[in-house]
Amino acid sequence: MASSVSPQSFPKQKLHIPSPKTPAKIPDLLQLCHSFQEVKQLHAQLVVSGLLDRPPNAGRLVESYVSMSQINFAFSIFQRLPSPDVFAYNTMIRGLTLGKRPHDSLLLYDKLLADGVAPDNYTYTFVLKACSHLEALSEGKQVHGRIVKAGIPPDTHIHSSLIHMYTASDSIACAERAVAEFPVENTLAKNSMISGYLRKGHVEKARRMFDTMGARDVASWSALVTGYTKNRMYSEALAVFCEMMVSKVHPNESTLVSSLSACAHLGALDQGRWIHAYLDKAGVKISVTLGTALIDMYAKCGSIECGYQVFRYMPRRDIVTWGAIISGFAMHGQAEKCFQLFDEMVAAGIHPNEVIFVAILSACSHAAGCVELGHRYFNQMIHDFGIRPSIEHYGCMVDLLGRAGQLSEAEELIESMPEVPNSIIWGALLGACKTYKDIRRGNRAFRHLIELEPMSGDRYKQAGLMLANAGEKADAIKISKFIKENDLKTTCGTSSVEVDGVVHEFTVGNIDPHKLREIQGLWKGLMNN
Repeated sequence: MASSVSPQSFPKQKLHIPSPKTPAKIPDLLQLCHSFQEVKQLHAQLVVSGLLDRPPNAGRLVESYVSMSQINFAFSIFQRLPSPDVFAYNTMIRGLTLGKRPHDSLLLYDKLLADGVAPDNYTYTFVLKACSHLEALSEGKQVHGRIVKAGIPPDTHIHSSLIHMYTASDSIACAERAVAEFPVENTLAKNSMISGYLRKGHVEKARRMFDTMGARDVASWSALVTGYTKNRMYSEALAVFCEMMVSKVHPNESTLVSSLSACAHLGALDQGRWIHAYLDKAGVKISVTLGTALIDMYAKCGSIECGYQVFRYMPRRDIVTWGAIISGFAMHGQAEKCFQLFDEMVAAGIHPNEVIFVAILSACSHAAGCVELGHRYFNQMIHDFGIRPSIEHYGCMVDLLGRAGQLSEAEELIESMPEVPNSIIWGALLGACKTYKDIRRGNRAFRHLIELEPMSGDRYKQAGLMLANAGEKADAIKISKFIKENDLKTTCGTSSVEVDGVVHEFTVGNIDPHKLREIQGLWKGLMNN
């Protein structure tokens, strides 16, 4: 509870508390607080001076704790309020939603109604966001009914939240009706609808709405670029980004991050470099999120040193940034660099997470002679950092042991797993059995895979390659025939090359006769020269 806060635990340097005759200055002092410690310091002094119970101090303190993401502290103060007003309720409802407690937000909204407090536009906006998180369509419709009953005209913020709630709950038709409630076009509402369409995969509807908009802002373009990227339509995302730049609309951070992600997936290094150059020329401050996106793009486009340069120049880095650079070096087979960065990160006081250890264990599996080191990192993850191994961690360990030819140890590790092994685990073991021609153990892994993925052409193909590699040609032919007769789909190898900013993709077995003749002609010309 609030009264349990002890002033002795706070820094000696204190903010000046006014006398009880001037309580109105407390909200101003709270606005001057820039850290959690400063808010706690002022809180303690309010308790000691007896000013906490004077309106509006407690309500403003709730707001300060919410702004610092200290939801439990905020809620302890809120519970002391004898008669919270709508501002206090709104602040706490918003805080609980931000604190990933949307169910508690809805319970508090019910209490607001039970206490006879009249909700306002902010209340409805925050409650609808909680409904969106929970995909609570029924509760969201009840809130919508109250808005209509209260006679509130179409409101940009309320209806944007309504649209988000309906699309999150798979009620596209209701969201479309919410957009149609505006007597004239509302850009923000249409932006929300475009995002909703794309979130649910309605790409054509989103593009159609975007194309018919009378007025577009940066958020309109951003919604389309981000949505295309999330729907894995990377070429389309970059095409829209180029349209945006031609239209002289300055991209926001979300657009830039999504565009860099599209470049990363396409291997479009030239376009990624162009975006980086644009950032430098425009004087855009490289935030943690933007810097991390640049690192990821350079790593996936084969230019890890450029990514490392961005990493080194970043003034601030979070755990995701460290994960991006360590994963990047792991992807490029530079295990020693991964280990060095891991030590730097721990020395900087950053606690590694699950993703970091996946990258580290992956680096171990792709480096020669790192079995013992991989075991050390695996045990360190469990005992020093308290991280429970996931399927991905076990998959890395099985792959590490399998690549080293320690198939018996790999199988023992699988048998010791606390959860049922999935196709990642058995696939890693089968791959190792193929390399080392261990048909007996490979057949066991294959049987488990077929139970998990009975119609996976890739698994049958993998088993066929193992048999062919071990000299069992007849059995390998039977499996190949089974794949064809049952029309099982197998993944073909692909590669891509970027020429003059255009990414060309090549797939095994997919031959374009026109391009083939062009390539052959070019090759003959090179040979003649």
